[in-house]
Amino acid sequence: MKKLFVCALAVGMFTACSQDETISQQSPMQISFNGTFVENATRADVATDPSTTTNSITAFDVWGFMDTPDGVIFENEDVTGTQGNFSYANTQYWVANHDYYFAALAPMNSENVKVTVTKEKEAPKYGLGTVSFDITDGSEDLLYAATTRELGDEIDDSPVKFQFNHLLSKVKFTFKNGFLTNNMKVAVTNVRMSAPKSATINLAQANYATAWELDTEAIELAFGNAAGEQLAAGAQASTDNYRLTIP
Repeated sequence: MKKLFVCALAVGMFTACSQDETISQQSPMQISFNGTFVENATRADVATDPSTTTNSITAFDVWGFMDTPDGVIFENEDVTGTQGNFSYANTQYWVANHDYYFAALAPMNSENVKVTVTKEKEAPKYGLGTVSFDITDGSEDLLYAATTRELGDEIDDSPVKFQFNHLLSKVKFTFKNGFLTNNMKVAVTNVRMSAPKSATINLAQANYATAWELDTEAIELAFGNAAGEQLAAGAQASTDNYRLTIP
C-alpha cells in the first residue's frame, strides 16, 4: 500500500508541473519601449541635457491608447533606462485584434510642459493632443515622438520604437568683422534676443510641426559674448551658448 501511495504522489507532481508550464507559455506579452532614439540630422547637441539631445535617450513620458482616445493604457507614464533596456511601473500587455497609438515627450516630467489629450475620434492617428510649452532661459529642449501598431490574430510583441524629433529651434549667433583693415576692430558682448515666452502646439493634426500658436508675452534670451577679445579684420566668433526657442 505504501508503494502505491508513493507512485500516485509522483504522478500528481508531474501533472502539476506540466500544467504550470502550459500556463506560462500562454501568458501575455509585455509592451516595451526599447530601440528608442533621437533624430539629430539637423540639430547640434546641447550639452546642458545630454539625455534629450544625443542619439540615445534615457527618460521620457508616454501616453498610450487602445483603439480610441478613451481606451487609455498609458497616461504620462515615466519610462527610464538606456537604449537597450527601458522600464516603467504600469506594466501593460499586448492584446490581439486591437489598434494601438503611442506618443512620447521629453524631457520627462518637465514643469514647463502641459499636456491636454485630444478626445476626437481620429486624434491618435496623428498624435497626442495639445501641448503648451514655457520658455525659461532657453536651455530646455522639447522632443516628441508618435507611432501606431495594428494587431491581428497574431501578436507582434516587438518593442515600440520611438523616433524623437525636436519641436524647438536651436539658435546661435556668429559675427564676422567685415572691415578690410586691422585698424577697425569689433567686440560683440551681451548678445540677447526677444522670443515668445510660451506657445501651444496641436499634435493631433497631420502638419503639427507648423502649428505653434505663440503667446503675445515675450522673454529675453541671453546668449553671452561673441568673443572675449576684439575681432580683427576678417575674423569671426560665435556666442558662448546655444538657446532653444519656439519657431
